[in-house]
Amino acid sequence: MQLRSILADLDVWLAEHAPGDHRQLMPPADAARAAVLAAGRFRVHEDVLTWLSVHDGSQRDPVPAAGAFVPQDFPLLGVAGMAQGLADMVEEVELAVAEGEEEFIVGLEADERWLPVAMNHTGGRLVVDHRPDGDYGAVLEVDPSIGVNGVKRWDSMSHMFDSILEALRSGSALVTGSGVRTVPRIEEPGDALPHVVWDLHFG
Repeated sequence: MQLRSILADLDVWLAEHAPGDHRQLMPPADAARAAVLAAGRFRVHEDVLTWLSVHDGSQRDPVPAAGAFVPQDFPLLGVAGMAQGLADMVEEVELAVAEGEEEFIVGLEADERWLPVAMNHTGGRLVVDHRPDGDYGAVLEVDPSIGVNGVKRWDSMSHMFDSILEALRSGSALVTGSGVRTVPRIEEPGDALPHVVWDLHFG
């Protein structure tokens, strides 16, 4: 299934079942800004550009876990967030090289060709791999605080969104970068709209 079709189906599902998440979805990004997202460092994967042509992120309101229907609690970034995330990656790599720590950081905690596409409130990131010797287009999880260093979670953003949509529809589990099963449910707080939460299941 094409990513644009998957995203359309996801929008419909969220609008019906998790309006708290649906209202966080931003309108499409400016195409000109998206085109220069990587500042010439690499060719941005088509899935990233397709996502941005549909939604410029999923965090309209700056509140914790807003629009975080990607497990575990990952609001998706728009053009500005991705560009800043990439700049932060480049800075981390440059600092590691300057301090002689390259072997402990590059390709593990940061890389100049990892494009952050989501970030959670604890600093964990989902990045799309653009390394020529890597798995081009794959979605990796990076969170050194829990020992998750560039662990592949999905083959692509298309795979990611398709897997999430199927899990939401069926209530089935997905596996985090640390190997923990996480199962979606709809939370209906009295003072907010229903939204997706992911419960962790260990063992």
